Amino acid sequence: MRIDTKIAKGPVSCAVVLATLLSVSAGQATAQSRAPNEEELHSMYCVEVLRAQITLQEHMISALSEAAGVTPSQSRQQWIDTSAELFRQLEKLQGALYRLQGYMLPRIPAIDSSALAAAVRQANAELPASWSNEALLRQMNACENPTWVAR
Repeated sequence: MRIDTKIAKGPVSCAVVLATLLSVSAGQATAQSRAPNEEELHSMYCVEVLRAQITLQEHMISALSEAAGVTPSQSRQQWIDTSAELFRQLEKLQGALYRLQGYMLPRIPAIDSSALAAAVRQANAELPASWSNEALLRQMNACENPTWVAR
């Protein structure tokens, strides 16, 4: 089973666009920049969380794919079923990421980029602790269903 590398390019490309817009807006920060609201800060936090979760999911799919290739044939169906579930979860994560990116892209130029960057740094700082902190894990899992973003 091979992993289609095109799957991973969508979120990475959008992340690059977000990073570029943040950089550009940081260079153009003027009095017209406004402070982000809570939904915008939470969205930027979640974009980073989802990017990390997608990367992890892709690594798990890759490892599972390699393991399935050397697994005895009687266990292969279990590996295939697990892979299918991982792909469904990956698709869900990517969908949430696309929704958040679509929500944030038009807003970023008008928002103070340093506050958005702080939300990204917070997500990166909290990611390693999320496995051992139930409250953080719940907060990060909530990013998978960004109900504050209109469809």
